Amino acid sequence: AALHRTSRLETPPPPPGPGPRRTGGRRPGRGVLTLVAAVLLVLGVGGGVWYINSGQFTKVPPVLGKTEAQARDRLDKAGLRVGSVQHAYSDTVQRGTIISTDPGAGARIRSHGSVALTLSDGPKTVRVPDLEGMALDKARARLKKEGLEPGMVSRAFSEDVAKGAVISTDPGAGIDRRAGSAIALVVSKGRPVDVPDVTGEDLDQAKSDLADAGLEVKVAAERVNSDDDPGQVARQSPGAGGRAAEGDTVTLTLSKGPEMVEVPDVTGDSVDEAKKTLEAAGFQVDEDRGLLGLFGDTVKKQSVDGGDRAPKGSTITITIR
Repeated sequence: AALHRTSRLETPPPPPGPGPRRTGGRRPGRGVLTLVAAVLLVLGVGGGVWYINSGQFTKVPPVLGKTEAQARDRLDKAGLRVGSVQHAYSDTVQRGTIISTDPGAGARIRSHGSVALTLSDGPKTVRVPDLEGMALDKARARLKKEGLEPGMVSRAFSEDVAKGAVISTDPGAGIDRRAGSAIALVVSKGRPVDVPDVTGEDLDQAKSDLADAGLEVKVAAERVNSDDDPGQVARQSPGAGGRAAEGDTVTLTLSKGPEMVEVPDVTGDSVDEAKKTLEAAGFQVDEDRGLLGLFGDTVKKQSVDGGDRAPKGSTITITIR
């Protein structure tokens, strides 16, 4: 009996059963957790790359033609700051508005970066200098030095300004003009002189009269036919009564005497025929009828015989009987 109790007590207990079930469901598998971690890693890395490459950058907004205040507002809304503000002249951009930015519009820039602005001061202007009394070549050089261009040159007489010097400018001295503008110049021709009439005078007398008037003399190489005697002044330029500047030159053309023309023979012709013939040859015609020729119509005599030569334009008298 004792042995029987001992064997029963030493009999091992039955294996434990499966036990009670969990009410919260199955724990996720290791593969699912690994996949989720991989996805999160990819997303994190991708976001970091995006931020490095693009996320921390923005584009400079267009602000050309805007005022400084408008430009600042646009840049601020884009998350950017205004850097240095410079000024420059511009012929095309209105004064007080933006000419350019650095970086330019559309450029990529880090967020909160700064953008430099260049504001227009409008066209550059230059004050016209006082050139009165200055020699023309020096006046032109002065204009270029000041940033202006010499314009059209006109000439006028002046009692006060020496010949060849500037009388005035247009626009006048002290007026502001855009740089590069052309400035017209009025240059003195010197003191005005009334040109005396020296036609018909001998050359020496003509030179003396012109010198007294403050004028120089040039004698033309070629002589011309005229009613004046050979060697006398037949023409002058400028002409008598005109105005010249003191020191100007008057050109004199001397006479070689009248042009000599052969006189046609009109004796025996009717009065009308004789007049037509003589006038066609370049002569004036005068009639001498006397008492005996009041009713006549035939030329009996002429003052210059036919075949002789007489000055062209001179008068031939015909005697009528």
